[in-house]
Amino acid sequence: MRANGGRFCDTSRLVRQPGLYTLECMPERFGFFYPPVTKGDIDREIYVTCLGRLKYEPGAPYPCAGHPPDHNFDWAHGRELGDFAVILIEKGGGEFEDRSLGRVRWNSGEVLLLPSGVWHRYRPLRSTGWTETWFGINGALLHRWRTKGLFPSTPLIRKLREPAAFCAAHAALQARKGQGNSVQLSACAMTCLGVALEGLELGHRGDLPSLTGDELVDRSIEFIVLNCHRPLTVAGVAAAVHATRRTLERAYARVHSRTVAEEIAWHRVERARLMLMEGNMSVKEIGYAAGFGGAKRLLATFRRLNLRID
Repeated sequence: MRANGGRFCDTSRLVRQPGLYTLECMPERFGFFYPPVTKGDIDREIYVTCLGRLKYEPGAPYPCAGHPPDHNFDWAHGRELGDFAVILIEKGGGEFEDRSLGRVRWNSGEVLLLPSGVWHRYRPLRSTGWTETWFGINGALLHRWRTKGLFPSTPLIRKLREPAAFCAAHAALQARKGQGNSVQLSACAMTCLGVALEGLELGHRGDLPSLTGDELVDRSIEFIVLNCHRPLTVAGVAAAVHATRRTLERAYARVHSRTVAEEIAWHRVERARLMLMEGNMSVKEIGYAAGFGGAKRLLATFRRLNLRID
């Protein structure tokens, strides 16, 4: 189980529980938690990857030590997450930057809706610090929401209508952290997400930017992303988007750098790579969960692509 923590000020007392490090700062309680993710959680198509609430005093180093490598970052380099994240600034303020918004102010009462796979960075103002409350969530359901426009396809910062409602829902989420990655934990995260999305008008699939410029290829890529953990063939993908195999392959040749078969393999490798970074599953479990049918084909594919499995 992955979790670490850091000290923010000399008056804080570091407390360790199984899988959880917290900072008790009377009268408030702060900490973060990275629950394990199993094959069953992935099969459920929605699971929590992290949650926490941290207070940074003015001028404190950011972020604190102890986060897993795939979640840790520094301002100079930023990061890309394999998860979706929802982050509220309760108090204080800071700045956020990505390639779509540029560098913008991030104020108290505003929530960041962060899709997976997007380079970004953020930090509190040295003059104010901030209190941040967040959770990470992942699974096929979130990717499906993103492709249908139900979750922003690029980072979005918005003022919450009811920050207190978000904090109450997050408190319920924290209360279930000792139960592992349960259905109840996911349900609490979805309640938080519902508060963060309240009143937000998002477009349908047709309003999203095209991935390749070809509607048929875009629909096939969407299908592959959502189903690459299942047995897939080129003919099966073509049937799912109501095209012949030859028509689909010709469309890929016109607008895409990969073939249909290579697209399936690429997304399986990406899914496996993210699971390996999480470090909570065996290679055999990842082989099945990512669509390789077991460890043997997964290892062979990684060797062929000169990728390491540490």
